[in-house]
Amino acid sequence: MAEFTLKYINHRAHYEAAAFIMDCETHYRKQVSMVADEIAANSSQKPIVLLNGPSSSGKTTTNDRLCRALERRGIHAETISMDDYYRTVGTYEVPRDTENDVPDLESPECMNLPLLSQHLARLAAGEEIEVPRFDFETRTFIPDTRALRLDPDEVVLIEGIHAFNPVIMGDLAHAATSVYLSVASTVVPQEGARLEPYMLRFLRRALRDRLFRNSPVAETLGQWKSVRRGERLYIRPFRGQANLTVDTFLPYEICILMQKLSDDLQNQQEALQKADLAPVYAVLGNIEPIEYKNIIPEDSVLHEFIG
Repeated sequence: MAEFTLKYINHRAHYEAAAFIMDCETHYRKQVSMVADEIAANSSQKPIVLLNGPSSSGKTTTNDRLCRALERRGIHAETISMDDYYRTVGTYEVPRDTENDVPDLESPECMNLPLLSQHLARLAAGEEIEVPRFDFETRTFIPDTRALRLDPDEVVLIEGIHAFNPVIMGDLAHAATSVYLSVASTVVPQEGARLEPYMLRFLRRALRDRLFRNSPVAETLGQWKSVRRGERLYIRPFRGQANLTVDTFLPYEICILMQKLSDDLQNQQEALQKADLAPVYAVLGNIEPIEYKNIIPEDSVLHEFIG
């Protein structure tokens, strides 16, 4: 696990922001390139690539980046998001997270995993499927939105928090490469507790949900302990399935995320403490902002969270 001091991050953000951003992006790109090499080397035997990782680990963007990297290696890649297999709200009873007394929105029961498993098996067999779409604004499952069949020289990348679930992996291990994505870095302030990986992911998710999923930061905070419980129950037990790993953290990102979330978090000290996120509040006002709009690559993983 990588460790970055807040002093180092602030210094680079203040004096050499462009070079700092480029160094972070280059490290991430190298990891993606290594994974693409491995997928390409095994593509004929393993046409399915499963990307798993906890909430806000950058699965969607890394999926896209891998597709581009594979194209450069002469391999066409299709994509499927497991989010599109969520079930329509109101058509089933959402499981309850009794630990935190909130709906268990992380549960695999919220998704039609048997349908996804069937689709992947058919793709591996060279058959055509009809890929659905989930509308997050209306929370509605929309079936049969696009046809998909894999040619002999193609692969399909599937990303989602349940990608390593036994329902999916059971019959596909021989035909799949498994990639685990996470924030595997910590930020260490000069005083007080460090910002652990799950805290850094919270910042990503809080901003993404506010901007793109019509969920205020307070709502994300209220659900966060349940999100962490879901990771413990539904992701961590299967992490050992991964053939490859990628740390998606960009050290400069905290300068941007905290800048955008500062006003939302100022009045949330008690809620942050209840969500085991007190160190986030402790560093408010102590992180150097970055004027980033003209220096972040347009395909940066950070755009998944900031737009």
